[in-house]
Amino acid sequence: MSKKADLIVDEKLVKEIASLARLDLSREETGMFVFQFKDILDYVSILNEVDTENVPPAYLFSAKKSVIREDEIEASVPTDEFISNAPQAKDDYVVIPRVHMEQ
Repeated sequence: MSKKADLIVDEKLVKEIASLARLDLSREETGMFVFQFKDILDYVSILNEVDTENVPPAYLFSAKKSVIREDEIEASVPTDEFISNAPQAKDDYVVIPRVHMEQ
């Protein structure tokens, strides 16, 4: 198996990732993430040292098994019991914080 070139983690890469994640990072945060990303990649690179010569790929383990099962009808949680566990409810509905924001 060929060894891939090492990924260069610098401010440019961190800014690209932040842009994709729609994060507005300060100069200090960008510098901090450069060091953190390097540490993470160094730690994960330990996996390259594991001998996987005779280990079949994981996707092959379930290839010969059927995952189809019969549907079973089960009773649902009663609405009153479900609503009683919700932090906030109105009528028979759970109230949640608004997730759509106008831009």
